[in-house]
Amino acid sequence: MKRPTILVVYDDGAARPADIAVGLAEWANCVFVVEPNDHNLTMRPLLTQFGQVVVVDRIDRAVEGLRALEPDGLVTYSERTIVLAARLALELDLPFHSLDLCERLTDKWQQRAALNAANVDVVRCHRVGHLSDWDAAVAETGLPAVLKPAQGGGSRNTFLITDAEEGRRGAAELLALERPGLLAGGTLVLEEYLRGRDCGPFGDYVSVESLVLDGHVHDVAVTGKLPMVPPFRETGRFWPSPLAEEEEDRVRDLARRAVTALGITLGITHTEIKLTPDGPRIIEVNGRLGGGMNYLAERAMGVNLIELAARAALGLPVQVPPFYRGRTHFHIFHSTPRRPGTLLGVDGVNVLKTIPGVTLYRPYVRAGYRFTGEVQTQEIDIVLGAVDDLADLPPIVEKVESTLRYRFAFSTGEIEVNGRELGQL
Repeated sequence: MKRPTILVVYDDGAARPADIAVGLAEWANCVFVVEPNDHNLTMRPLLTQFGQVVVVDRIDRAVEGLRALEPDGLVTYSERTIVLAARLALELDLPFHSLDLCERLTDKWQQRAALNAANVDVVRCHRVGHLSDWDAAVAETGLPAVLKPAQGGGSRNTFLITDAEEGRRGAAELLALERPGLLAGGTLVLEEYLRGRDCGPFGDYVSVESLVLDGHVHDVAVTGKLPMVPPFRETGRFWPSPLAEEEEDRVRDLARRAVTALGITLGITHTEIKLTPDGPRIIEVNGRLGGGMNYLAERAMGVNLIELAARAALGLPVQVPPFYRGRTHFHIFHSTPRRPGTLLGVDGVNVLKTIPGVTLYRPYVRAGYRFTGEVQTQEIDIVLGAVDDLADLPPIVEKVESTLRYRFAFSTGEIEVNGRELGQL
């Protein structure tokens, strides 16, 4: 049987090059399609170990070269590349999200407008393209509200606004940035703050991981979350969720209705949902694999979501995994501080590995790594593990947070903190 050729439109995102290779390289010919940015140029030598690399400097030239390769399908695992993937798919006549759909998936204001119009979940939202839009935005959403880039990801530059004048100053600072979100010159949105209910010791939100085939939405799992650290940075995820089955069913129904209303007919979706006193509310729908979800699926179910997404894109048979309700598998991770500095080292890793339930510690950066201090979920490391009972997870989180110690150098001097304290930096 002829090996299919699949275009992987690559950038920094939910799947790393080695993970893509594990999921695809044994059964498909991978062609990595990349834009010439710093991350992709740095990763290019690694990508070439797993497949051909095509750099897109101009769409027309790229399409001509890609067409000659006779690709059978196209997929992306990065928020940054969804629109580029759609443009290439259109030119190459390959199945993918339409350009209109991609606008709804990557522009948070357009997505809210579509969900509001479909009466799936009505959340007040206003675009802030210029500072002159600020007063109207506050009048529309009220306070508190959430200010964030219209095109963003990873909680980048996402802030809680409780005071109109402080918010105006914050909006001015973000609008002055060359790249407030994922796009140069991108705009902002101000949206109604969805106040969560008390879900301690877990976070007040979940996500729904789904596989969409021929317009039919198949849920794979509902992902539980650990509490965020300021302002909206994630700290951990786990399967299955802590929700009772009845509430979980409501969450899944809301996610399916949102995915359907946006017009998604193919691929993997990652829908974030807030748990409020009045019931579940949509945070956002992502038309791609969620970060870390492939690791959870592999360990919990032995299923590779990277592979499933590619098989769906190629029109190959896909065996839909049963909805996950098994043993608790977890990820605990730590983000870089919100001010620029240098990581000097991480201590306690050897002790960490002796904690029952912990199976793996994976660093993402090494000592000497310089971080810019941008507000976003930028992982320093991740702790993976599994327990038989969800009730055993909170004590493990506490042990992990007290065991790991992080040393940083800032302009004001050196500092050492544990995992819990790191979240406040």
